[in-house]
Amino acid sequence: MTSYIVLDLEFNYPNTRFRSEKNGVVLHEDIIEFGAVKLDEKLNQLDTFCRFVKPTAYPKVNRDVQELTEITTEMIWAGEPFEVVVRDFLRWCGDDSAFITWSDNDIIALEDNIGYHGLEVGELPRCFNIQWMFDDQVTQEDRDFALSYAMWKLEIKPAPSHEALNDAINTAEVLRHLDMSEGLEEYEI
Repeated sequence: MTSYIVLDLEFNYPNTRFRSEKNGVVLHEDIIEFGAVKLDEKLNQLDTFCRFVKPTAYPKVNRDVQELTEITTEMIWAGEPFEVVVRDFLRWCGDDSAFITWSDNDIIALEDNIGYHGLEVGELPRCFNIQWMFDDQVTQEDRDFALSYAMWKLEIKPAPSHEALNDAINTAEVLRHLDMSEGLEEYEI
């Protein structure tokens, strides 16, 4: 493996109970921002990727999402279509990479958005949820913790949260405090 892609996505949700459905996918989370950090095998940062996505399913930013992320409708409408951003992102990732996320939500939402848009992107890289590694190596409480808790517990000064690139950077910092080889050995599919 040549690189790890630490991925974080920001989502928009509908303002009503309505859920958009297309191509057999009911879309619960419309991706509005990609943030990623590319790391080498020694976890050194090689590059970053950050782009807003112009939504099609839920075009107006939900009030709760805006309060949490400070992302406005104007910001995402200045973004590019999902199809363009995801293709650029996957090309940027390269052929020999693995995804690192904090929870499985980002990968589930990415797969749903790809299906919703009817895209053929091939197989996504293998994904590792380091939230599990953090619990296994640090807390051993058999539960999910927020990224902010992990940063506090490991005494890492965080970049501002709920911005996709910053959350990817924060996740990479937590990763550097874990034993990656042990985590990958014990990782359950």
